[in-house]
Amino acid sequence: MSIEQICTALGQHLSRMSRKVNIVFFSIATVLLILMALPATADVLARYLFSYSVPGTVDITELALAMIIFGVMGYVNDNDSHIRVTLLLEKLPEHVRAVLRYSSSGLSVALFACMTYCMYANGVNKFLGNEGSYSISLPLYIFVFICTAFLIGHVLSLSAQTLLHLADLLRSRRYAGLLAGTALVAAGMAAPFFLQDTVLGGDPAALGITGVSALMVLLFLGMPIGTAMAGIGFLGMLIFYPTPRTALSMLGVSPFSTASSYVYGVVPMFILMGNLAMHSGISRDLFNAASCWLGRLPGGLAISTVAGCAGFSAVSGDSMATAVTMASVALPEMKRKRYDQPFACATLACGGTLGILIPPSTGFIFYSLVTEASIGKLFMAGVIPGVLLALFFMAAVFIFSRRHPDLAPVGDPTTFRQKLRSLRGVLPMLALIFIILGGILGGLFSPNAGGAVGVVCVALYAFVTRKLRWSTFVAALRDSADVTGRLLYILIGVTLLGYFFAATRLPYELAEALAGMQTSRWVIFAGIVVFYILLGALLNVIPMVLLTLPAMYPSVLTLGFDPIWFGVQCVILMEMGQITPPVGINVFALSTMTRDVPMFQIFRHITPYFLCMLLLVVLLCFFPQLALWLPGGSM
Repeated sequence: MSIEQICTALGQHLSRMSRKVNIVFFSIATVLLILMALPATADVLARYLFSYSVPGTVDITELALAMIIFGVMGYVNDNDSHIRVTLLLEKLPEHVRAVLRYSSSGLSVALFACMTYCMYANGVNKFLGNEGSYSISLPLYIFVFICTAFLIGHVLSLSAQTLLHLADLLRSRRYAGLLAGTALVAAGMAAPFFLQDTVLGGDPAALGITGVSALMVLLFLGMPIGTAMAGIGFLGMLIFYPTPRTALSMLGVSPFSTASSYVYGVVPMFILMGNLAMHSGISRDLFNAASCWLGRLPGGLAISTVAGCAGFSAVSGDSMATAVTMASVALPEMKRKRYDQPFACATLACGGTLGILIPPSTGFIFYSLVTEASIGKLFMAGVIPGVLLALFFMAAVFIFSRRHPDLAPVGDPTTFRQKLRSLRGVLPMLALIFIILGGILGGLFSPNAGGAVGVVCVALYAFVTRKLRWSTFVAALRDSADVTGRLLYILIGVTLLGYFFAATRLPYELAEALAGMQTSRWVIFAGIVVFYILLGALLNVIPMVLLTLPAMYPSVLTLGFDPIWFGVQCVILMEMGQITPPVGINVFALSTMTRDVPMFQIFRHITPYFLCMLLLVVLLCFFPQLALWLPGGSM
């Protein structure tokens, strides 16, 4: 057998093995996801009804979350669905992409094999130290070893990919590419030992800037965002410290401690709640009610779509999920009413941006996780801007439809009785908003518990009304576990990168440099606006928050901007990038749902909505109380 045949056979064998192992791990993570909601809900009910707190709720949430994140890693890698930037990668020749795939997976194997060993050592230390969990003293080493086993599944998947990429290079006789890829892997592994004695090892600022530059290169060459950040953080720490002990300790302790952080437990709960709401038909009921009341206006169905997106945002919290969910309901109806399809898709893509502004919002959640700003205050701060943006969108549709009635015909009339009957479909959503946001803002429970209560409420409503079958319930769980794993995988990378940034003091140096500039803080804010709009055209919102805020946030505070106000502005700016060329994530999602509508035709109709978002940014600058009145802040 040739080397190529050996690599192919071994890669295929490892791939089959990893898929079998990782599907089991993924199934365990899926079950744990619904189990996370039950103790928190039971604790809320027990405290409210009996003034009794269920012991171990925090412990169960933390440990289940860690196992979910690590349990999903290998499954996501098997399906090649990690979040990455592909804009530049797709434009490179195939032989260059083959080399990059091989070197990326090779470096990833080295990083996660090292992480696996370090996590195992961390488990041994917890066993020897007899460490227990926060409140009920569950032995932590058991869960560290379980997560280490899950991580082995990820390493198996990466190893299979590396061997298959190697076999592909050998099969196509790309020997120069093979040598280049192997050299890149070797250089990445050897870099800390060669660079430690150079100027980078003794100059923290230069090391930090070099690390940021290397990170940008890796991201735009297509390496998964979480892997790139974790790799640069780890390598940077190896260069910065004279011995590898600090970096290795960080690599063993940080991933598990990050994954088992209680504050991150709010993420999977709101993701699961949105998925259950989608599968239970709440989105269809919202659209039907909106079309009954607004359908006779010029562009009535498009206005109804925006109203439906605004309503569904209150139970979803994600931009693309809101756009795609409402599109599945609204697009067929708009096509039947002879709406211009590019205009319809543009309206849905932009209406989806409300999903991350109107609370509960995953954008605000991740902003809070990075900046430690109050989630409750951020939720309150997003209410008025979110409602204003929805009204701006509706006004834009109305004006555009009056000028171009051929693109958005008037809908069918409905009786007042039909209008009243349609309101029944809005009641579940209103009840859910009242329970979740009312409970969080009223101090009855934390955002983590609010997400868990929301999951249980939606599930009970869906099963009682028979709007959710067992198969769709399982599908919602699987989708939520997959998304949770992909997002919080990045958070592990962000944490490792954050340790590196903290060591080099780069964010604080940047903050001091900006504060010392002899110019107005509003000029700097204008630069931030342009930066986020441009970056948003390349990245999804959550990776943008996690990637930029650790370095940006200290500067924002130094300039005297209110952190809650900036959080609202930050989310709006990032959402603007989701609808602008060259990619526009929401536009891309709508284009894939309607394959006969090219993306460039959708982008033609984006401008009015983009201007509405820019108008809101300007209004918040002149009238910051639009965001700060409800949370009780000032600027």
